[in-house]
Amino acid sequence: MPPVTLTSPPLPSDHQENGKEGVSAPVPPKRGANSYLSLRARLLIRMFLSGKATPLRIWNAVACFLSYFLKRSISAKSPLLINFELWNECNESCVFCRSETNVIYDTNPHASGALIPKGKLPLEVYQKVLDEVGDRLMMAIPYVNGEPLMSRDIYAAIKYAADKRILTLIASNGILLNEINSRRLLAAGLDCLKVQISGFTQPIHSIEHRRGDVELIKRNIQTFVRLRREMGKKTILVLDYIRYRHNEHELELAREFARQNDILFNIRPGNPHGLEGEPPQLNGPLPTDLPCDWLWTILTVDWNGAVYPCCNYVVWSDGKPYGTAGKDMIRELWNGSMAQRMRNVHTKHGRTPIPICAKCPQQGVKFKW
Repeated sequence: MPPVTLTSPPLPSDHQENGKEGVSAPVPPKRGANSYLSLRARLLIRMFLSGKATPLRIWNAVACFLSYFLKRSISAKSPLLINFELWNECNESCVFCRSETNVIYDTNPHASGALIPKGKLPLEVYQKVLDEVGDRLMMAIPYVNGEPLMSRDIYAAIKYAADKRILTLIASNGILLNEINSRRLLAAGLDCLKVQISGFTQPIHSIEHRRGDVELIKRNIQTFVRLRREMGKKTILVLDYIRYRHNEHELELAREFARQNDILFNIRPGNPHGLEGEPPQLNGPLPTDLPCDWLWTILTVDWNGAVYPCCNYVVWSDGKPYGTAGKDMIRELWNGSMAQRMRNVHTKHGRTPIPICAKCPQQGVKFKW
């Protein structure tokens, strides 16, 4: 088969998750440092205890991974996880993600100057997708890029999935996690909330986040924990510490804060784009002959309905979608000709022929870092 040029965003070297310089050479952490093993275990336990782990969903997930290991061009009848971009606006303006004027950076190194557009996914499209594949879907993640609590539909989206007994997870910067919004998230039935910080004091946190107030975020987290207890909810709360060389000295303060508030603590690699002196934290691209299991397990729906193989496409201009949610049937796109072609290329030729995959350091469902 000749090389193909299906677009999928490689994370160019300056867009990969990284750490900081300042001292001699970088010390990359192990690749599995951000595997969220404890979180995965808790989510699985939650699935079974809540009755969301139905035989059909379990079999569908097994079939997805069997298809991957057997390198079949057709996967199970449905992905086991779908990311939805309800809205890609943000209120924190992180230096690695957006410009000072809040323009989303394009990770396509060959971009022709086109901007990554902003927009909102109609709630009806999200609901239609869940109506179609919800019986086999293990998890719906109604966020990809941006701040999910800025979307007015986030609570309805979570509740719609919860009513179908589908796990839900979102990641937030915590700025809007006030008492009203926390109560709404818990009442909607959210299964997991990740809140990320990149420092425990404001001077350090603001190095990466132009508009973030870490003291407000910490107070909001404590409010969420209190309401979770008062409302008798079991929502999993994770404090994600984005590690760099410049904030490593505050890492233990954040860990102790998580311990005192009885929440999970995770350390994840940072993205050094826009942060001078921060060296790479990952070991670079995965082996080019290693197929990505995302092609057999997940899908992403962008705000305009574009259905993509993975979440990296939403910040990669000129990406070619499988089709359009709301118009095309998800199950047909999932095992359609383009999806099969992507899997065949990965199986027979590795990641190199597809630009977006060629330099990508990601493997496995990692909840977008």
